[in-house]
Amino acid sequence: MNYAPFRQLYTPRLILRKLRAEDAPQYFQRLAGSSRVTEHMLFRTHQDLSESEASIKKALCRYEEGRFYRWGIELPGSGLIGMIDLLAFDEQGESCSFAYMLGEDFWGRGYATEAVKAVLDFGFREMELKRIHADHFAENPDSGAVMRKAGMRYVETLPEKYEKDGCKHDAPQYVITRNMWQSR
Repeated sequence: MNYAPFRQLYTPRLILRKLRAEDAPQYFQRLAGSSRVTEHMLFRTHQDLSESEASIKKALCRYEEGRFYRWGIELPGSGLIGMIDLLAFDEQGESCSFAYMLGEDFWGRGYATEAVKAVLDFGFREMELKRIHADHFAENPDSGAVMRKAGMRYVETLPEKYEKDGCKHDAPQYVITRNMWQSR
């Protein structure tokens, strides 16, 4: 496993880049402040812009520390529409997980799949990972569809893996190995 330097990624329609302080209003409006978007995320919905500003400020500090892989998903002409992270690194297993979110106005257009594929490519090519996995709240099957479209395979559902707002949530798990990625 190689902790490659963070770099900007490009897809046919998107730019995946470091977050910037000026992203805070769109981050709040389109992502963290939207109860529809955060419904299936582990953090609670931001109540005001200052929470989103603090979250971005924390991310900016983590970029400086290194080994931090959070991309803002930018649609040229529309600004910040989502975020995607590589996280939970397992150096012995040469693997990690990822998580993403996309603004509601941009659902159903293939942007999430495009971003996931770009980050998988970065993980396998530049970080030399052997395996990347992810899961989602069972109540959000569209997230599983994104993972399948990106070439991942369903493995199992872990019962009650997550708890949010006093409710337990099952988590379908997906995986893609280096070999699966190379043969897609």
